[in-house]
Amino acid sequence: MEYTLREFQLCELEMLKEVSKRLQAENITFYIIGGSSIGALRHQGFIPWDDDIDIAIMRRDFDKAEKTLADLGDKMFYDAVESHKIPDAPLGHVYMLDGDSIENAPRIDVFAIDNIPDNSLSEKIQKLCALIYHVCVLRRPAENRGKIKKIFTYIVCKFFPKFLLDFLQKLSYKIVTKWKDDNTKYVSNIYGVSGDNEKVPSDYFGKARYVPFEDVIVPIPEKAEEYNTHIYGNFMEFPPEEKRVPSHFRFSKEKCGGLVNE
Repeated sequence: MEYTLREFQLCELEMLKEVSKRLQAENITFYIIGGSSIGALRHQGFIPWDDDIDIAIMRRDFDKAEKTLADLGDKMFYDAVESHKIPDAPLGHVYMLDGDSIENAPRIDVFAIDNIPDNSLSEKIQKLCALIYHVCVLRRPAENRGKIKKIFTYIVCKFFPKFLLDFLQKLSYKIVTKWKDDNTKYVSNIYGVSGDNEKVPSDYFGKARYVPFEDVIVPIPEKAEEYNTHIYGNFMEFPPEEKRVPSHFRFSKEKCGGLVNE
């Protein structure tokens, strides 16, 4: 049986409830971000054509969150940042285990929010190390990051031996996360799709604010309106009709692990 997009969304909603329960039990704050936060503010649920959920966790809590999500039972699987079964950017993924390939399974993306150093030189060093860490985790040239970065990451992947990539991965991660406990002016979802535009004032996240999302209450950034406007512009305005399509293909044929009532 093929599931509709709506059934796929509801499957991910059930996944979110379980993830939320696990994180809250460990006093780990998370935020709904991306299209999911736009959906919460504009639709009080999913954007009608959206097909995934994005959450973010501050870097200081991220390691603890990964350990917390490591065992989600028989129906879900957490793919940690540095152990991807499917190569991807340095973010975690929660997948539904429904007997089919996880590439097309319902998924929650789990991003880390990093503190950006206030010193401009340190920020440039962090940015370079973030790129190095990205390619070391991905182990292939970076896409959609500009021609220069693509050439640089191609050279790194092509000519650096595995032991050196392993070393650079550990070193670059240490530098990128060096400021995780600092009270910096800015933070960023460094590996978010908006790149440098993901850098926002720290108080945009602040204390999580709770709003309705479908049949649950979810946490969004404290200044979610400012955050979304910074990244997306007038996010409350609907995009042109031709752009109201899912960003992924996977929903069309995938089962939802029996969590959605038929």
